[in-house]
Amino acid sequence: MNKWNRLLAALDHVYGYNDKKKSTIRKVSQTFDERTNEHVIMLEYRVRRGGDGVVTRSPRKKNPVTKLKLLSQLAARARER
Repeated sequence: MNKWNRLLAALDHVYGYNDKKKSTIRKVSQTFDERTNEHVIMLEYRVRRGGDGVVTRSPRKKNPVTKLKLLSQLAARARER
């Protein structure tokens, strides 16, 4: 299992897509931010789910703390492997 497959499995696990038909990840772009001296890599994660269910969106605003929790979960999962 290569690193991309491990990342894909981690994202499937974090988002809870147990009934997925297919999931993919690809690198969209990569740049260097000279102001902060950081490499910036944009990834695209797509999931095709099984079943005929309709997805509804909730009007809740996203909490920045939730995003940090997701990143820490992904980092912890990567350290496990």
